[in-house]
Amino acid sequence: MPRALTLGNGQMLVCLDKFGFVRDFYYPYVGLENHVAGNKHRIGISVNGVFSWLNDGSWNISLGYKPEAMVGYLVCKNEGLNITVVMEDLVYNEKDVFVRQVDIYNHSGEFIDIKMFFHQVFHISESKKRNTAFYDPTHNAVVHYKGKRVFIVNGQTESGTGIDDYTVGAYQFEGKEGSFRDAEDGELSKNAVEHGSVDSVVRFCASCEHKAKTRIYYWIAAGKSLDEAYELNDLVLNKPAKAILHSTESFWNAWIRTRDFQTTDLPPEQKKLFDTSLFILRSHTDNRGSIIASGDSAMIEYGKDDYSYMWPRDAAFIATTLDKAGFHEVTKNFFLFCKDVLHPDGYLHHRYRSDESLGSTWHSATSQGEWLKDKILQLPIQEDETAGVLFALWNHYEQSKDLEFVELLYKPLIEKMARFLMNFRDKDTGLPLASYDLWEEKIGVSTYTCAATYGGLMAAAKFSELLDKRNHMREYKQAAREIKEATVTHLFSERLQGFVRIGYYRQEGFVRDEIIDASSLFGLWYFGMFSQDNPLFEKTYQQVKERLWNKTEVGGFIRYEQDNYFKSTNTSNPWFITTLWEAQMKLAKKVVTQEDLQFAEKTFQWVVDHRYNSGVLGEQLNPYTGESLSATPLVWSHAVYVETMLLYLQKKQEVELEKQTVSQATHTL
Repeated sequence: MPRALTLGNGQMLVCLDKFGFVRDFYYPYVGLENHVAGNKHRIGISVNGVFSWLNDGSWNISLGYKPEAMVGYLVCKNEGLNITVVMEDLVYNEKDVFVRQVDIYNHSGEFIDIKMFFHQVFHISESKKRNTAFYDPTHNAVVHYKGKRVFIVNGQTESGTGIDDYTVGAYQFEGKEGSFRDAEDGELSKNAVEHGSVDSVVRFCASCEHKAKTRIYYWIAAGKSLDEAYELNDLVLNKPAKAILHSTESFWNAWIRTRDFQTTDLPPEQKKLFDTSLFILRSHTDNRGSIIASGDSAMIEYGKDDYSYMWPRDAAFIATTLDKAGFHEVTKNFFLFCKDVLHPDGYLHHRYRSDESLGSTWHSATSQGEWLKDKILQLPIQEDETAGVLFALWNHYEQSKDLEFVELLYKPLIEKMARFLMNFRDKDTGLPLASYDLWEEKIGVSTYTCAATYGGLMAAAKFSELLDKRNHMREYKQAAREIKEATVTHLFSERLQGFVRIGYYRQEGFVRDEIIDASSLFGLWYFGMFSQDNPLFEKTYQQVKERLWNKTEVGGFIRYEQDNYFKSTNTSNPWFITTLWEAQMKLAKKVVTQEDLQFAEKTFQWVVDHRYNSGVLGEQLNPYTGESLSATPLVWSHAVYVETMLLYLQKKQEVELEKQTVSQATHTL
């Protein structure tokens, strides 16, 4: 199930589904460890003895973010119970506490008794083994813990009463479904402790006059010891919770307003998606530098891995967007993270965990740290990830003008990466050596990787020129020019009249895979290898338009011909990223016309129309229904939306200024 809302503070990331149930709870890193991993933290309510879970089909639920804040807002209506439950959810920006404010509105003409139940399942450190949960009467709280991970569950009604009933039990063990079933009769069995695979339920009781409301607060405090977690629990009690909600909402209001994005004239839905996207970028960025691809762990529920890793490629695009939005202080640690994990030979690995350890991979490796593929040793990399980080770092400098930071990174990062990119090439063709493409499916030499490598080397040349290291500058520029020439020679197909997705080194020579890929076109202009008026670029663009546009009513661009990833129909799935790329390309031209602006506006509306119902963007869409597929939200999708919107706002201002200038000149004449 997609994650409808993501809430975080740079150390804790909490993901909610469409019912408001906690489905992912990352701590103490964003992306590591997931202590819920897809299990449901259910919410139930009993009104005058009639019980209902929020996911039982009797509720009409709408949800999204509060305006200009990383605060979830859920409105849950139940006609049978004659109530509306409104929840505001957040992760405290200062401390590692998840807080939920629940307002229950009584629409009936009578006084009602309310019992609110909150269910918890913690598979601490991503395992259901050796967990413990217990009720602590000295704090009137439930504690889940294992080792140096402690979670305290507590809450309070507006009258000041806390938990008034509880139970702890076995969860999905020896035929037991879970202690959450104990809530359905309105009473809990008060079992005080359990270990192994465990869950817990707490209850709060309140009453409400007719046509009135009552309020309940609920929170989970996370610490690395009992003492630390109890201190946070006491903080919420004493601050109190109401003040935490107010201060956190105020912080995010201030955060989004510190930069003037000139978005006030946008349609409200697009302005909302712009703000939501920035919050999703920030919530997936760890304060220590990692930027994960998605907090959505749904894929792991089916025995696969998930997206809670730092891919240098995704992270570089996300950092670029945050830098262009003006949040340089957020991205600085990302480049320091890359410096720390960089291989001594100058390349970045496939992906990383947020604590700087190596992430899981699906490529076999030898004891020498290399891949063995078809009896050919392969480095365990996608070369574009190394090049893309260099390119993103130059953007960081252009936006921040932090020369001291560049000097700090030149020797340990910039020079090492550039030397690797310059030398990791085939002597006969001048192309990069084989590595996986950006879609992580084929080992070879992709057009996108060549373009990214060109962009990375040109960025390194600019850094060298900036620091007056002119010998380095000349070397990097020469290598970039050679790669550009080799790309034209070996990766442009006369038969297809476009640059192909990828080519391979074979005994008979270099062989192209004659497939058109949207990333080839994107890479060529984005990394500066070709201008858009280059004839070869124009021919490739025509092939992308003809071959990759999804011709169903849903529309959108697919990644490449016969893309089978997450494919469930006879048609490949369109992606938000590839669809936004065309609008971004038109806006990046030297001369942007009114028609280009209108095309971008239509693309933004397409994106808005195909959001998940909470307002977040997935990775891809069902080509017939428009249903969100794969990781939702995908942070890269949101990054491309923001980057394209920023470019649109800039170009729109330039076009309008030009029109005014022409009008004034005409009037003067």
